[in-house]
Amino acid sequence: MIRRERFTFEFSSSQRLIKALFTFGSSQGDSGVKLFLDGNAHEDPYKSFDALLALDPANTFNIEHAVSGDWERLNAWQKDQKDWCFGHIAYDFKNAEENLQSQNPDFIGFPEAQFFVPSRLLLVRQNTLTGLYLQDKAQDWIQDLQQIQKLYQDLLPQELKHKDRGSSNDDGFGRNSGIELKGRWSEKQYSEKFEQIQKHIQRGDIYETNFCQEFYRENIPLDPVSLFEKLNAFSKAPFSAFYQVNHCFALCASPERYLTKKGKALISQPIKGTLKRLSDPEKDQIAVDDFVQNPKERRENIMITDLVRNDLSRVAARDSVCVKELCALKSYAHVHQLVTTVTAELKEGLDPVEALRTTFPMGSMTGVPKIRALQLMEDFEAHKRGLYSGTIGYFTPEGDFDFNVVIRTLLYNQKTQYLSLSVGGALTSSANAQDEYQECLLKAESLRTVLSRG
Repeated sequence: MIRRERFTFEFSSSQRLIKALFTFGSSQGDSGVKLFLDGNAHEDPYKSFDALLALDPANTFNIEHAVSGDWERLNAWQKDQKDWCFGHIAYDFKNAEENLQSQNPDFIGFPEAQFFVPSRLLLVRQNTLTGLYLQDKAQDWIQDLQQIQKLYQDLLPQELKHKDRGSSNDDGFGRNSGIELKGRWSEKQYSEKFEQIQKHIQRGDIYETNFCQEFYRENIPLDPVSLFEKLNAFSKAPFSAFYQVNHCFALCASPERYLTKKGKALISQPIKGTLKRLSDPEKDQIAVDDFVQNPKERRENIMITDLVRNDLSRVAARDSVCVKELCALKSYAHVHQLVTTVTAELKEGLDPVEALRTTFPMGSMTGVPKIRALQLMEDFEAHKRGLYSGTIGYFTPEGDFDFNVVIRTLLYNQKTQYLSLSVGGALTSSANAQDEYQECLLKAESLRTVLSRG
């Protein structure tokens, strides 16, 4: 195992510390690769930290376009590192496992997989900042800590509250006018594709599928750092991430965990079912009571739960797959969701990457049966999903890992100035086009609100 120097420092406020850490990270390095993760103080029995910043790659793994054998290459690289590894697996890395192709245009350009070993790693647990630095970078700790302390002191409590509300004078673009995204399809075009997909469901080709569409703008100069600060303060999502790979940025406000490994335990938490939160508590509670018992919402969730159970069973010890919570209500800043927790025990002798390989892409972003749903969505969708529907996360030196689902995410190519927001929804035989289109708009609402603020 690679030796890292460990440093710690106590602060009085974890909220201020996390904001100072992000500001520090956004000013660091010319390597072009960095990752900031923020749990936004959500209760999570499986999390290992409150926030994290990984900087300065000492070693990298990169796959631009996935081909057969790339899962084995990722597995060999991860095993060889014996260290913290951070990065992503894009949706189209599915092509490395199954006989699939992705011919739709890619407007962003993230590699289909990339991981890096950071020279400098900073973690926040409660009020404690921990630095884990490679030995040749250990001398940087004092200077880094001093910069973080200054940013922390400059961020007074009243300024912190102002940041959380979001400024009305700056929309993240360095000017006062808001930005509206354009839909790649009209509602009529979406409905036409919806009806074609329904014919496949009625024939029994598939029973459920996640059908995605894109909202976008071209030639938009923006500051990803400022925009993520506003998005994160507005959404407060439990699996938020600011991720940069050269000129490509992911500003992620995901509420969903894909898969985590803790020792031998595997935990997946698929989401299916979305309800807008209402400002009136009584009306909101009435809507919630109906939502949690809604047959359509539960049916969609249970179908994907069965898919996740099946995927996990291929890498699980015998009789270890268990649904710990089914269709549990989870409430976030602007929506309620139905979240199921499926657990298993990794079969003896299997490598951590094998659990990802067997379950990827995650059930909530695919369909039943999975491979046929993947094939059909390539035909009906108009853009390459890329990092959307993929995952961002990390491996620990011990071989544990935690990965999110890249949804509720703005993807931005700073070189071409192309901004993309993809959203999707589960289609079953009981779905109707108007409701599904409106659910897509609801899922995009918080991100579009941040973008459109003047």
